[in-house]
Amino acid sequence: MAADDGLRPMIPHDWDPTGPTTQADPQSELARLRRTCPVAGSQNWGGFYTLTRYDDVVEASKDPARFTATVQTVIPASPRKGLPRLPLQKDPPESTRYRKGLNQFFKENRIRAIEAPMRDLAASLAEALVARPTPEFGTDFAAPFTVGSLCILAGMDLSEADELGKLGHDYVAAVQGGDMATAGAISREIDGFALRLVADRQAAPRDPETDIVSGLMAHEPEGGPYSGEELAGMVRLMLIGGHVVPRNFLCSMAWHLAGDADLQARLRADRVDRRLLIDELLRCYSPNQALVRVATRDTEIGGTRIPGGCPVALNFLSANRDAAVFPDPMRFDEARNPNRHIAFGVGPHMCLGLSVAKLQARITLDVLASLPPFSTGPGVRWARWTEYGVTQLELRFA
Repeated sequence: MAADDGLRPMIPHDWDPTGPTTQADPQSELARLRRTCPVAGSQNWGGFYTLTRYDDVVEASKDPARFTATVQTVIPASPRKGLPRLPLQKDPPESTRYRKGLNQFFKENRIRAIEAPMRDLAASLAEALVARPTPEFGTDFAAPFTVGSLCILAGMDLSEADELGKLGHDYVAAVQGGDMATAGAISREIDGFALRLVADRQAAPRDPETDIVSGLMAHEPEGGPYSGEELAGMVRLMLIGGHVVPRNFLCSMAWHLAGDADLQARLRADRVDRRLLIDELLRCYSPNQALVRVATRDTEIGGTRIPGGCPVALNFLSANRDAAVFPDPMRFDEARNPNRHIAFGVGPHMCLGLSVAKLQARITLDVLASLPPFSTGPGVRWARWTEYGVTQLELRFA
């Protein structure tokens, strides 16, 4: 429903991202916007614009001087009190201070080191999944796998995964439901989790090669060592972004395969280029539908005037279906090459964890190929704005 007050002037209501038409078929609604009003206005949440075409999304992503991340990064706006989300809420050059420290944990040798324990975790979860009378892929595999992977990457104990997973799930649900009081309370709990983790490592540092907080403490960034708040802010962002969105993508992968028995069979027979398949799944099921920037001044993009101070959603999901970039964009093509999707964003805020996300996808494909033939049960639920993809997926095995 459109906002009743506080509406930014002159913003048209071209679409409602939470309305029944969009919820029923978001891809068709985004295709309509690309054709008729590619810079689409919405009067929800006080008013904002959405960029739906590839070139416009790329342009805004690469121009923090006009479109800043320092004011707002999601819509509806999440609670801003408490720890900063670093480096997401900083523009270059300030964001570089944090990205350089974090980058060391996403290099090829680090990813190779965590692959074996991630595969072990996935194998144990898959075994339990098959044994359940009513297997639900989100709860029984995707959620514990993504949270567990995060714990392995960060050097946290797997015993902390349950608390972390519940906090992340409940926080996103509260924000999407517009319950900002609950979201704020959960956000403070997540802050506390991050602060306790940092305090623990400050008191007893672990191996900086395998523990992210200890590694960041040992890093020597420009401008001096990270403060405790900076360390906790980097951890805080990772605690939410590192598992809620990936869970949706892994569920979407399983949902797609559940509806394509032929692709399942070829995957089991190793007759599929898995790298190309993952990229096409990312293009079609971009789990982080949009991130938000705020116009720093009156400006123009895609032929539309944007007033200074106005939030602008960069819609990666829509950009990845732009016919100007992707031939026959609404068709799923497992062999699409080249595939210039921007599911991980683009520019100075491109997702740091894309290598881990792709490793999770490769391992999940291996798990899905190892399962008996499967189809979807009646329990399927899809995410809401600003996420995209399947959040709940009941499976039936042949």
